[in-house]
Amino acid sequence: MKSTPVKSAQRVLELLEFFAEVRSGATVNEICQSLGYPQSSTSILLRSLKDLGYFDHDTRTGLYSPNIRLALATGWIGEQLFSQGGLLRLMEQVHASCGHTVMIGKQHGVHVRYLHVLQATRPGRFTAKTGSLRPLFRSASGQMLLTTKQERELSLLLRRANAQETDPALRIEESQARAEWAKNRRNGYALSLGTSLPGAAALAILLPVPRNHEPLALIVGGPVQEIQGDKSRLVEALREAVKPMSLALNGQ
Repeated sequence: MKSTPVKSAQRVLELLEFFAEVRSGATVNEICQSLGYPQSSTSILLRSLKDLGYFDHDTRTGLYSPNIRLALATGWIGEQLFSQGGLLRLMEQVHASCGHTVMIGKQHGVHVRYLHVLQATRPGRFTAKTGSLRPLFRSASGQMLLTTKQERELSLLLRRANAQETDPALRIEESQARAEWAKNRRNGYALSLGTSLPGAAALAILLPVPRNHEPLALIVGGPVQEIQGDKSRLVEALREAVKPMSLALNGQ
């Protein structure tokens, strides 16, 4: 039985993802337009977060923004999981080297959810939204996360994904899924070319994570021609970015 999120809690978390993406203060109107929230309840929510000391509000400009209390309250998460410079810095390194959209993905049932996104700066860019979902078996991020599964779990997930797929043409044969799984394991990266989003390609590798932590994927996305044509350099950029984290986790 699927649980329904508490609306106020869900909106607080979506607010934080919104500010993580825009990286600046925002007015009530800007937030409402971006997230599709009612203005009255959004104003009440923001005022409550300000009164609790987690947000600042500039009365002159009307801008709201998360403040240092929130950063201090949550900073330990990144420090505990990713001791070598932080996950955001790693994403920024990849972003600076290629200009494409950079994402962190985690399995969510038979999908991948983007936990954080740095938008592309290149012309004709591919964009993604923090919190959006991609199909597990038809995205580079999903295919890479599947390499952490054993064959039996792979088969179970594929049956679930095919059962939920309303378009028969998008259902995947088990032989095809196993072949992709084996190839991606050998290569250490996964590539999707328009199978998740028409015209968009993505490259993904696994992030080194502590033992017993759920697998995460580091992804670069952009137009098919650009990602495919620059594949070798992009794979190398992803691997170089995660190398310090891997060394730190291995105690070197």
